Amino acid sequence: MKSIKYLLISLLALCSANEVYACWGPWYTPGGYYMYRVKNSQPEPSIEVEGYYPGSGRNCKEWQLMTSTDIPLEDIYQVVYKMTLDEFERIYDSKEANGNKFIQWITQKDTSILDFMLLAKTNEYIRLKRNSRWYYPSMKIGARMTIEEIAEKALTVNESKLRDRYLLQAIRALFSLGRYEECINLWDTEVAHLPKDNLMRQLIHPYIAGAEFRVKRSEKAITYFAELGDVGSMLFCAGRAGEHLSTIDALALVCEYAPNSRYIEGTLQSYVRELEPLGEYYWEDDYEGSFETRKLYDLCLKMGKNGRSDNPGMWYYTAAFLADLKGDVSNASYLIGLAEKSKRTDFIDESIQVFRMYIDAKTQPYNSSYESKLFSQLKWLDSKIVNCITDEVRKEAARGYKLFNCESFYYWNDMMRRILLAEVCPRMIKAGKSTRALQLANMADNRLFGIVNKRELYDWIECKDGYEYKVSEVYTMSGYRYSENFNSHDYSNSFFEMIDSLGVNTAIRYVQNVRKPISELDRYLNSRGYTGSDYLNDIVGTQCLRNMRYKEAVEYLGAVSGAYKKHLNVYMDYDPFSIEKEPVKLKSEFRYDFACRMYSLEQSIDLTSEPNRKAQLLIEYATGLRNSFDLCWGLTQYYRGSSYWGQVCEKRNWEKDEYTQTARGRAKELIKLACDIVTDDEVAAEINYALCNYRTVAEKYPNTKKGKLVIGQCDNLCDYHADSFLSRPANWYD
Repeated sequence: MKSIKYLLISLLALCSANEVYACWGPWYTPGGYYMYRVKNSQPEPSIEVEGYYPGSGRNCKEWQLMTSTDIPLEDIYQVVYKMTLDEFERIYDSKEANGNKFIQWITQKDTSILDFMLLAKTNEYIRLKRNSRWYYPSMKIGARMTIEEIAEKALTVNESKLRDRYLLQAIRALFSLGRYEECINLWDTEVAHLPKDNLMRQLIHPYIAGAEFRVKRSEKAITYFAELGDVGSMLFCAGRAGEHLSTIDALALVCEYAPNSRYIEGTLQSYVRELEPLGEYYWEDDYEGSFETRKLYDLCLKMGKNGRSDNPGMWYYTAAFLADLKGDVSNASYLIGLAEKSKRTDFIDESIQVFRMYIDAKTQPYNSSYESKLFSQLKWLDSKIVNCITDEVRKEAARGYKLFNCESFYYWNDMMRRILLAEVCPRMIKAGKSTRALQLANMADNRLFGIVNKRELYDWIECKDGYEYKVSEVYTMSGYRYSENFNSHDYSNSFFEMIDSLGVNTAIRYVQNVRKPISELDRYLNSRGYTGSDYLNDIVGTQCLRNMRYKEAVEYLGAVSGAYKKHLNVYMDYDPFSIEKEPVKLKSEFRYDFACRMYSLEQSIDLTSEPNRKAQLLIEYATGLRNSFDLCWGLTQYYRGSSYWGQVCEKRNWEKDEYTQTARGRAKELIKLACDIVTDDEVAAEINYALCNYRTVAEKYPNTKKGKLVIGQCDNLCDYHADSFLSRPANWYD
């Protein structure tokens, strides 16, 4: 009989999701995080070796946990997967580690692993040799064991911590010998009782499926292959070799024979995540209901109802998710209700709770009752964020790159951000609850930073081999915010985008709530965001400048500490009260100083009745007003352009912004007023000269000091100011 070839065409291979990006990745909107989750996908341990064999990382990690976490995975990989039998035998005899820490450990601290490794490598060697036409079963290679001896030895070694690994070696040897019933008996008596997530059990499983087929129990073999998700072998056993099945048809076939196969979750997760929109800025993946997706929806309902699944809640949850992707939110809400009432694992229950929170955010009226429910849901989700955090998550958060760019790396924090930023906040704003929206956005952006409270900065550091990109500075979040480094988070996240665009009155109400919270929910949310007084006062004060509310700007900007002002992400190169580009020395107080000067000018203009003095004050005020949106835009804005690097990409055209247009119009009115009320020719000439209206100076005021200067120096006289200064583009000076 032809030997069966294990095709191992798993369902996961049929529909693997694209979750890996090159040097640059997409920028995500908050709605772009993957929400669907039925399988806890642990990333493969990273092993930096040439010719790395995918799937071996978990095994190396288990060896590391059995020995010492100080042993590099690379050292383990070299021994387990790269070292030949001859090489290992020399080490076995000499006990020389040759710099390999894994060898050092097993030769000096745990020789039982050394003995096992010798047997495993001998088993592998002989099984390969058996494929040679010159191999004889009775043949020994030097002093090495026969495959029969390997099987016997593997079954008799009394080493409990290695028992599952010896069982794998025994079954491999027995299978090579054609002793299929013995393989099956070992499975029934020992292996099947191991936890389903045991790696050795999983590696043994295909041998048992093959053994059942070899002893002509095809139905049993198909069931085992179904449990493995090996659809190709299922079809082979059923006499349907070569038949092509779609992903959903293959999934249905697996469910027919093994409704609780552990590969079902992986297939569902891969397939559904392909349907989820990534939410990238440069392109959007739209959901398109297909015939295959409809078949999956029907399969979900069938598996939820028929009682064969141990986890029907997972199937109803999947159906609810598909309904939501299709836009049928009402049906999604109904189906997630069925999931909540169905038997389910703790893992699926958590996914259901997340989806319930999401559906409620999309469907519930935004009243006090919903706020109370949201508060309860948030406390649960926050507890998951706090209690499930790992060292790897802490490390990535401290590094900051993925969080700044909204890339997914921590499911619980991802879900808080997706639900709050993509669903709750926009609806809160629409419902007139802008303060609550800002509180929620602040928590979404800053909660993880608050927990980790660490910020690492990277730079190219000189080393013996050249330069290495590594950690150069480590701060607490407070230390980072008051350092001289560019703040790449606080002024480029969703909270900032929101508070910077909702208007100064909303920003003031928010700050007042931070200072005097009203409810328990206020205090809860405020304590989980970043509410530094310097940060908020700077934002409100800047918006007051933008709204020409200079008295209030003085109040808020005056409350910003000097230490924080040195850390602002914008600066001013030019004198805001000069029409021409007159450089100034950088000052950290530039916003506060400007606010004070503009407020003083307002008071002086109101108190001055003498027309010529008033005209000069008006010109100075109008120049400052116009320049605060032009040459010195950092007085009223935090960035220029239609996009900027960070978590958000605010498409805001400052050139056509209402604040800019209002400021231009006001400045034009004030300049005209100044020109209309001036009575002294010398003053009038100075004003028009300052405005670059040279023709006007020469023609109307020829006998003044400025008039004589212009006539004596200019051959081609023009008026520049009225049209050029007030209408020039904001970036004319670039």
